[in-house]
Formats: sequence, structure tokens, C-alpha cells
Amino acid sequence: MKIASLQSVANDSEFALNEIVYDKMLAQVGDECFKNQRDGSFKPIKSIPKVTEINYQQGDFDAYGFEIYTVHTSDGHIRVLPADKYIAELSE
Repeated sequence: MKIASLQSVANDSEFALNEIVYDKMLAQVGDECFKNQRDGSFKPIKSIPKVTEINYQQGDFDAYGFEIYTVHTSDGHIRVLPADKYIAELSE
């Protein structure tokens, strides 16, 4: 079994395999995606990041110390999410 998607307990974010990563810092207009800059302007992103892998990890991590999900995206980023704040949907 592997994780197909994560849903926030507060329902404010969702991550699903092969789906576009929606982030508070991203805005999509038509087929183009823009990233919000610190000054409030928007910079175009060449490719829209998609979720490529979702993993669950537990143990005594020095940096975290609790259970986490790692969400890997096509733009090379890894988002670290606390497991107690997300519900996982499993698939075969």
C-alpha cells in the first residue's frame, strides 16, 4: 500500500500524486503558474510543480521528533508535514 493523497485536518490544503501543488504562495492563471514574491509581485514559473511522491516517516528525528509526511514535487522541493495534521488516503 502507498499513500495516494493527504488531506489537511483543517481542510486548507491537499496533496495528491500527479496533481498540481496548490500553495498559498502560488497562483494559477490559465495554463500559467505564478509565485508570489516578498514584495507582493508575481513571478512566472516555467513548469507547474506536481506531486511525485508521498512518504510517511516515524522515529526519533533530531530535527522533528515526531511522525511526518514528506511530499516530493517535480520542481525538486520536499515539503515536510506533521502527520498529526494530515489524513492519508491509501492505494494499492
